[in-house]
Amino acid sequence: MKRLQAAIKVDFVNQWRNRLYQIGIGVGLLLAVMLAWLAPIHMMPQIVPALILAALGGSTLMYVGGMIVFERDERTLAATIVSPLKVTEYLWSKILSLGFLATLEALIMVIGSLLIKSAFEEVSIPNLIPVVLGIVLMGMMYTLAGIILVVRYRSITEFLLPMAGFAVVAQLPILYFLDMVTKPVLLLIPTSAPTMLIRGGYLELATWQCVYAVGYSGVTIAILVYVAHREFNIHVVRKAG
Repeated sequence: MKRLQAAIKVDFVNQWRNRLYQIGIGVGLLLAVMLAWLAPIHMMPQIVPALILAALGGSTLMYVGGMIVFERDERTLAATIVSPLKVTEYLWSKILSLGFLATLEALIMVIGSLLIKSAFEEVSIPNLIPVVLGIVLMGMMYTLAGIILVVRYRSITEFLLPMAGFAVVAQLPILYFLDMVTKPVLLLIPTSAPTMLIRGGYLELATWQCVYAVGYSGVTIAILVYVAHREFNIHVVRKAG
């Protein structure tokens, strides 16, 4: 536990030094202004989950890719491999620290847009419990997916194309949550599950939707943790050895 706490502290410091917090807060504020300006209040149950899926996905993948490529270039990743820190602890440090950053960015967008709108019209406050839980689960998914992708590449430019391809597929459920596609086939894409949970902060979900949102998110994250651990060992630990 002490090793994990120390790793998380180092990650927070590195993320701050690399201006990820400044970028994340800036992006969150910009999206809050855009959401308050462009989205009518009655469309929030459709627009907010879709926007979080789009914005959180792209930024989190970039944060993960940038941090791991930076660690590889600075030789700190090689030093981590031979340190007492376990691979599992390294991964959870990234999941928790980058997940916190993603959650902060998304909450600034959601709460900021409500504060701005409240100055001009009456707004209804969403249930923040499912919203926050959905954001956290989505941040974990994207962080793990980013790790699985980036460990294969040596530079951020090599990472960009596969990242973009993954992002396109992962963000297809936007069409469902904007009611542009009514058939539930897009719910098979795992990022739909935490997005459904976020929608639950604005609309009452049916029982099957709650079970789907929480259960599918949990299963997906468990699988991604296993795959990320395996891929890190294959592409980082073994190659370093």
